[in-house]
Amino acid sequence: MQILDKKLKALATKDSARILVVSDSHGQPSNLRAALNAHGTSCDALVFAGDGIADLLSIMEEDCSSPAESKLLPQVVIFVRGNGDSACYSFFDGTLKTVQVPEQAVFTAAGQKFFVTHGNFFGVSFSTQELLEHLEKNRFNAGIFGHTHIPFAQYKKDILLFNPGSTSRPRGNSKKSYGVLTVSREKIDWQFFEIF
Repeated sequence: MQILDKKLKALATKDSARILVVSDSHGQPSNLRAALNAHGTSCDALVFAGDGIADLLSIMEEDCSSPAESKLLPQVVIFVRGNGDSACYSFFDGTLKTVQVPEQAVFTAAGQKFFVTHGNFFGVSFSTQELLEHLEKNRFNAGIFGHTHIPFAQYKKDILLFNPGSTSRPRGNSKKSYGVLTVSREKIDWQFFEIF
């Protein structure tokens, strides 16, 4: 845990950071792997917004046993439970462990404070208003969520709401997608990428 704490502290104090954001892989780890192959090692952190934790953990297990030159994952991995995920999973990184999957996560990157949720408890399928109120009340700079399977990025009240879409089951005429956030102390920019 101390190693992760040091990595999170380093991420918080960087002048700039890149964050790979994925969600809703729903049992298709190959699509998640495609996003990691394209951007994993060029990013400072990976945020997984739920519904596919088993996919992520299977890749994390493989990454633990891979040689350094073939690793896919960034230094920091943050994930939250989706409505299709279990509360805990077994994880093997040389020893068998139980991983508790939180419903929410908070982290700071380059001085910007992020809140991560799958979104189902905030009713994001209908509106982002409840999530925005939570972000505003708790002074977050950005909220990352999934659940809708539709890519979305918008500033409201100077707070970024960001959904990378789904890596496997897009909805609303969108494509299989994920996102990369470029974070500085002044702003957060985003870019969406399609999975073919």
